[in-house]
Amino acid sequence: MTEPVNDIPEPFDEAEYRRRQRARANLMALLLGGLAVLFFFITIAKLTVLK
Repeated sequence: MTEPVNDIPEPFDEAEYRRRQRARANLMALLLGGLAVLFFFITIAKLTVLK
């Protein structure tokens, strides 16, 4: 026979949702900060080559 289907959704865990949201925000901040630093060093490198 087939297993009974559980149609009851799991309860919403707001603490877990906030933890994941915070982790994504921290990752995005690191990526954007890294990109800014990369652009900064590329700009400095271009300035020193031109002189």
